[in-house]
Amino acid sequence: MDRIIGVDENGLGPRLGPLIATAATLEVRRYDRSALRALGDELGIGDSKQVSAFGRMAHAESLALAVAARAGAAPTDADALLAALSIDGLLALRAPCPDGSTAAQCWPSLALPAFGGELARGEAMLSALERGGVRLTRVRSAIACAGAFNEWVGGGGSKLALDLHLFERLLLDGRASAGGELHAICGMVGGIRRYAPRLSRLGAITIVEESKGLSRYEASALGALSFEVSADDRHLPVGLASMIGKYLRELAMARLVGFYRAHDETLPEVSGYHDPVTRRFVEASEGLRRRLAIVGSCFERNG
Repeated sequence: MDRIIGVDENGLGPRLGPLIATAATLEVRRYDRSALRALGDELGIGDSKQVSAFGRMAHAESLALAVAARAGAAPTDADALLAALSIDGLLALRAPCPDGSTAAQCWPSLALPAFGGELARGEAMLSALERGGVRLTRVRSAIACAGAFNEWVGGGGSKLALDLHLFERLLLDGRASAGGELHAICGMVGGIRRYAPRLSRLGAITIVEESKGLSRYEASALGALSFEVSADDRHLPVGLASMIGKYLRELAMARLVGFYRAHDETLPEVSGYHDPVTRRFVEASEGLRRRLAIVGSCFERNG
């Protein structure tokens, strides 16, 4: 039996919202990349930029609801979903909040489904995976909110280093849950090709290959490890992780934007990326944020 963990990030470059890394662990009799990609294509599981773009989240939401339900009870709100899927839990996620007024922008109540997803639809996807010989054993996300992101960058770290830090946490969590070695497949991080000096928590790192589109290693605390270009499109577990992470980020943005629109309904719905609509949202909400005493470093990212 092959145990594969796929890891990908969502939100490395935006102006607003969290940076999220997600890991999906699955078991198959033999890992056949092409066959599993074909299964993913059939079910609409793959690169979140293609299958779960901003404004088209029902499919990813259905999958996330089913994954969370199998981890416990079917989530009825965003907090319950985070409790099921976050590597840290709600208390740790809320701990960085500097005060109640600032926390309110990130933690308003949000009922699920929020984007038209259906638990039954997600369950059907998981059942189809199982019929295809895929057993999904664990899905977890590591989340750095805007405040935590800014604290890391302000302390001299880079966002790429933070992203890899989240990856390492998820890989070690997956290894502990599996109770044995894993084959880890990760999306490439920010064009990095040489990862060995940047991986401090995975034990001794042996370089197998470092090329333009693929970097492969053996990590003593994990097993086989690779970083690949377009891994979310090429590998089912990475694509699955990408979809769940994209959904969690969209939930975070829906809460943030919903909070401000509850005070000013003229504010636009935004993705949080560096685009004209997000810029207008930031500019138009400035006075409101001052009146509400929102700490600026918890609203907009600085790196």
